[in-house]
Amino acid sequence: MSNTPSYEEIEKVVHAFYEKVILSPELGHFFQHIDDFAEHEKRITGFWWVSMGGRLDDPPKIDMIGKHFPLGIKQQDLETWLALFSETLGQNLEESKALFWMDKVMVIAARLKQIVIDNQAMGLQIQDN
Repeated sequence: MSNTPSYEEIEKVVHAFYEKVILSPELGHFFQHIDDFAEHEKRITGFWWVSMGGRLDDPPKIDMIGKHFPLGIKQQDLETWLALFSETLGQNLEESKALFWMDKVMVIAARLKQIVIDNQAMGLQIQDN
């Protein structure tokens, strides 16, 4: 049996996660600018599917750093996001799939911390060209 979640499982987790995050007092404000949440969830589902080895005819092009840098994300925000994501995985997937996915989440979280949070703390800004 594969530890990789199916596309449908990813879709379910992404939807359940965003239902939580938009209601979160700590994180909800980061998502207020999104007009079409169904489209956002579709893009994020595609991102996770491809990151786990799935294939799409038209995979989403996501500039993770460029999208997150201007938001002013702090370490506590990242920790809250990780806790909600982990909780959502545990509620919607069998343990082996949740752990497999959480490993990928932790790699992305480390990258966001290193490039976005740590650089913001040093006062660096990404310049638009």
